[in-house]
Amino acid sequence: MRLILSFALLFSAAVAFAQSGSATSSSDSLKSFHTPEVEVTGIRAPKRTLRDIEGMGIFSSKKTEVIQMQGSNGNFSLNNTRQAFVRVPGVFIWEQDGSGVQAGVAVRGLSPNRSWEFNTRKDGYDISADIFGYPEAYYTPPFESLERIELVRGSASLQFGPQFGGLLNYVTKSAPRDRSFSLESSQVVGSTGFYSTYTALGGTIGDFSYYTYFNLRTGTPWRENNRFTQGTFYARGNYRVSESGTLGFSMTYMNYLLQQPGGLTEAQYQADARQATRSRDWFSTPWAIPTLSYEHTFSEQTRLNVRAFALFAQRNSVGLTTTPNIVDSLINPRRVDQDIFTNFGTEARLLHQFDFLGNPSAIVTGIRYYRGNTERDRGRGSDGDSYDMTFRSERSLDLNFTVQNVAAFAELKLALSPIFSLTPGARLDYISTVGTGQFSRSTNSLFEPTGGFISVNKTTSEVVPLLGLGATLRPIDEAEIYANIAQAYRPALFSDQFQNSLVDVDENLRASSGWSSDIGVRGFVGNVFTYDIGAFFMIYGDRVGTLSCAQLGADSTRFPNGLRTNVGTSRHFGVEAFVELDVIAALGEPSLMQTVGSLDLFTAVSYVNATYISDCRASLSNPAGSVQGNRVEFAPEWIVRAGLTYRFRSTFSVTLQGSYVGKSFSDASNTIFQANGVQGVIPEYTIFDLSASWRLFSFATVEANINNLLDRRYFTRRAGGYPGPGIIPGEGRVATLGVRFIL
Repeated sequence: MRLILSFALLFSAAVAFAQSGSATSSSDSLKSFHTPEVEVTGIRAPKRTLRDIEGMGIFSSKKTEVIQMQGSNGNFSLNNTRQAFVRVPGVFIWEQDGSGVQAGVAVRGLSPNRSWEFNTRKDGYDISADIFGYPEAYYTPPFESLERIELVRGSASLQFGPQFGGLLNYVTKSAPRDRSFSLESSQVVGSTGFYSTYTALGGTIGDFSYYTYFNLRTGTPWRENNRFTQGTFYARGNYRVSESGTLGFSMTYMNYLLQQPGGLTEAQYQADARQATRSRDWFSTPWAIPTLSYEHTFSEQTRLNVRAFALFAQRNSVGLTTTPNIVDSLINPRRVDQDIFTNFGTEARLLHQFDFLGNPSAIVTGIRYYRGNTERDRGRGSDGDSYDMTFRSERSLDLNFTVQNVAAFAELKLALSPIFSLTPGARLDYISTVGTGQFSRSTNSLFEPTGGFISVNKTTSEVVPLLGLGATLRPIDEAEIYANIAQAYRPALFSDQFQNSLVDVDENLRASSGWSSDIGVRGFVGNVFTYDIGAFFMIYGDRVGTLSCAQLGADSTRFPNGLRTNVGTSRHFGVEAFVELDVIAALGEPSLMQTVGSLDLFTAVSYVNATYISDCRASLSNPAGSVQGNRVEFAPEWIVRAGLTYRFRSTFSVTLQGSYVGKSFSDASNTIFQANGVQGVIPEYTIFDLSASWRLFSFATVEANINNLLDRRYFTRRAGGYPGPGIIPGEGRVATLGVRFIL
């Protein structure tokens, strides 16, 4: 609550300052210029949002955020998501462990499960396991390799695919254009046995540019029986084949091995959050993504981009899937789960800019084809304690899924006057799914099939049309009002139907559909004050969630660990606000910044009201209670992140940030307490992080970080399966120290 009060005081002061300074305008604040690639029109503000036309996309009227990684303080060698997203209001984060290998983020009351409510991409290419069947992003790029992170809220569904969360795009650093060779290297050590080495090379030689990096990270995070090793390699090249054409290629390969300590019961967490209930649980995901692209410039107004990509990956786990109150005998067999993903896709975009009534306008059209195949196997594994993916008996689950998607979309920015524009858009998706194989309804304590097999031979297809409309009003150069509404859709995922958890799944899961909308105002006052304040409203129909035994009534004996089903329609609305004030610049004395430096105060706050407004549990024979009126799971009402950054020239900077996350529930039934820790309340928590950098020489910088500065005990999730049923504690105090060289 102290953070909320701090926000209120800062916000009031910032608004008062903005009002006093609104009469001062800069003649060059509204820039309209063109390069050989693209004409850009928009506010010349700090790079916090995407421009109206950015790359090969139209983002006018949309709620967008750009996280600039370069020049920001944070524990990015450890991929600390909390610090990376500190300036983005409303981001709810799952912390799986202390490794940082997976980023689980969500907004507006959606599920943060490996960011699966987003269309997750890197450099515009899909990186999740299967965007229509298993959209979990087991791969997260090293934050050290990123130039920025782009986030577009729900209205991104038209250009990038029918997800409720929107677009999450990681953008890799680029090769320098003015040098044939450059080097960046960092060496970081940490208090929990953490070590990271990162080396990147890049340059431009004639018509060819290249960029490559290798990152190795290893450590033993805060909890017992928790360790990891991760290696990531990336290479990209671009060759200018003609005056108007550029050919590009890239290759990403990542692999990691995690030892997982398992979840905790309520009593275990209260007694000692560092303890482990498992010592034989392992997880690994080799991930390879090759890409190929071609961009052709027909004129200064028209460009074509064609890109193709593939994904060859696996999800491998071996361990116990029982609740943490069941003690591991250390000699009983473990369960093996293996998914093998083989995906291919291609997308073509055409961007054309033109004048309409004398005002710069643009249209983007595109087509896309995608095919994903997943092989899913489960069965008895070894009784050892090492990482071993060998099946030791007949598999209890042996399934194959193939998803095909053909899509076409168009979005138009139509400027009706110099200050007002409309952005209509449409998308049409064809989605087909074929599932074959067999699975056992029950297994014994050795994870062997019992009671025979059920055959699967299921084919589904559907055509999904989506429409949307946005509007932008720019009454003055330094501010704009934006609004949008767009439909969204989420297919019935095969990963929901055949989970790697204790929770049973409804056989008749249906697709989810709905819509989302935004309205807000954003802008800046010189180089002093930046703001983005908006409201949103979203309807999420046929939402998939988990019901507790208490809600199942007579069906509780069939589903002793709960049931994952279409629980109802949820309504989400709220407010998101970001404000940032440079205190020294506000004094109006430029010489002060040279003498004493700069001091930025920032706050990102969100209020979310996410509740179920109807039930849709027709598959249950005798439900005991309704979820109507319940709060949506993983949807805290308040999330407040605030901080300050002090910089002295380009030599020294330090950032202190605080994160307050309100109470939420782990299931749609709003379970308060369950002794085994699988379901219940996720309590509110407040965490502080401190980061600093000191530039010793022109080529060398020392970086230091302390996460969870006050060593608070907290947790962000309760797991029903991976990474071990029960409470997953957050990390305690962790410190890192490193040096970065740039040549």
